[in-house]
Amino acid sequence: MSNAFCVAWRVPCSGLRSSSLLPSNPTSLRLFGCISPSPAVPVNVARRPASTLRPLPGITHPTSPRGSIRSPFPFSFARSFANSGSRYAQSGPPVENGIQPRAKPFSQAEINAIFGPSARVSHSMGNRVLAVLHGRRLNGTPELDLPRDIILAVRGPSRDKALEWLREHYPLDEDAAILARFEREEREAEERLIRRAENLGLYKPQSGSFGAELGESNDPSGRSILQETRQRNEARILAEEEKRRQEWLEGEAQDREKMQRMVERNTALQKYEESSALEARPRADPSQRPFLAWIQKHHLQATDWDIDISHVTTRSRLLPGLVFTVIALGLCYVFAQNYEPPAKADRIWPTVPPAAATALAIVGANFGIFALWKVCPPAWRMLNRYFITVAAYPRTASLVGNVFSHQSFLHLAGNMFVVWWVGTQLHDEIGRGNFLAIYLASGIFGSFASLTVNVLRGRLAVTSLGASSAISGCLGSWCTLHADDKFTFFFVPKEWQETCSIQGKVFLTGLVLLELVNLRFSAIGGQIDNWAHLGGLLIGTLSALAHKRQEKERLENTSWFDRMFRGESK
Repeated sequence: MSNAFCVAWRVPCSGLRSSSLLPSNPTSLRLFGCISPSPAVPVNVARRPASTLRPLPGITHPTSPRGSIRSPFPFSFARSFANSGSRYAQSGPPVENGIQPRAKPFSQAEINAIFGPSARVSHSMGNRVLAVLHGRRLNGTPELDLPRDIILAVRGPSRDKALEWLREHYPLDEDAAILARFEREEREAEERLIRRAENLGLYKPQSGSFGAELGESNDPSGRSILQETRQRNEARILAEEEKRRQEWLEGEAQDREKMQRMVERNTALQKYEESSALEARPRADPSQRPFLAWIQKHHLQATDWDIDISHVTTRSRLLPGLVFTVIALGLCYVFAQNYEPPAKADRIWPTVPPAAATALAIVGANFGIFALWKVCPPAWRMLNRYFITVAAYPRTASLVGNVFSHQSFLHLAGNMFVVWWVGTQLHDEIGRGNFLAIYLASGIFGSFASLTVNVLRGRLAVTSLGASSAISGCLGSWCTLHADDKFTFFFVPKEWQETCSIQGKVFLTGLVLLELVNLRFSAIGGQIDNWAHLGGLLIGTLSALAHKRQEKERLENTSWFDRMFRGESK
């Protein structure tokens, strides 16, 4: 903002004018409705008496505690005149001592001569008025209101006489004082802004200026606050990562201690776990092998270190699973009896046969869980709890979750092949409701049978997962429904199919014997959950027998005409 503009807007319209700034030519430039000197016209300013220094008529000027007048213009740079550069216009009590025109105070006779004998101004008040008026002239603040005690004690004409006397005996350039005050105020405002910025740590000399700080590698564009902040944040992040890395590497000893405490508490695990499994593996350095360190971190999170199985009883291991299995079998029965197949328009895949759609859904669920085991370490904690059955600390939900869980691709592929090959044919024969009921009931019962045998035999470290028990139920049902029918494998040549064919009941008997032989020779069936297979075969066989019985009763209660119409026979 230029000084001329400051002078222009600080001079009010009809009365509040600084001395020697009112142009004699009334047609000079008007700015904001106020008379201001035109830069092209010489200024011949008439003196204005002190008694006329009043606020604008008709405008309310709120008075601050120091008695200052606020500017009527609503600009952000318009501020109170009380903030003038006078070192006597300080905050605090409204006391203004001014500047004495001379070192020796004026006598009472001199006071009477200056103010007039009729003014009756006391010796102290007269010297105070002269000091205040002279200080206003020197500081360039003649437009400010006089202190209240002076206004009450000395009348306006007397103050005008005192001002004229000072101008005559102590002449000075009041216009230059006002301009100097404007410059001083601007300079002080800039200094305040600079000090405030320096206190905030934001101010630096700009590039291209003398004394400006150079940037990195003597960059003449100067230092960048944003770059410095980014460097500080990067250093903080690196320090935090280094701290976490050190904590990770130092946690290896803690893993060994936790493993040792777990072995001491759970002595039954020592019989069946190899010694290498009880040793904590060295942790990978995240800065050198980040992927392996990430996998190890989730592996440790998925391990339940703090479970103490020494106080877990056989009853607490088996009773919740037994209750869950009984309830699940009941729900499967209710589902099979009340299931109604949806209309073709309501199906998700209306163009896919129902048996194929059901088999694809089962296969997709199993492949999804397999993918989580292989490529999603963050899911390992959830999978270890609910998708694998642990005899030492069984969770009830794992009895159904492990039926859809596989950790080996060959195990998964073999089971899903049987689901597609046998499951679709069984589905077409008994319907979706019965098929799903048999599949889930066989899987849950087979899981509980395996858990029961392992707990009773003290094999607490054994884990079980896979859809083998559910598939065994499907095979048992298919063989029971076709007990007297001969069937052969699809890969047998046609000329041998008659010779290699076998009845369903014979094939089912062979499956049961094979499972019993595997139980006898642990070297053959050590990695196979034979008890789960036997449990699935039992449920599948019983379900098929119940289905054949219901079909027989339905045919007996159906008339001969209805059977002929539907193409059914007794």
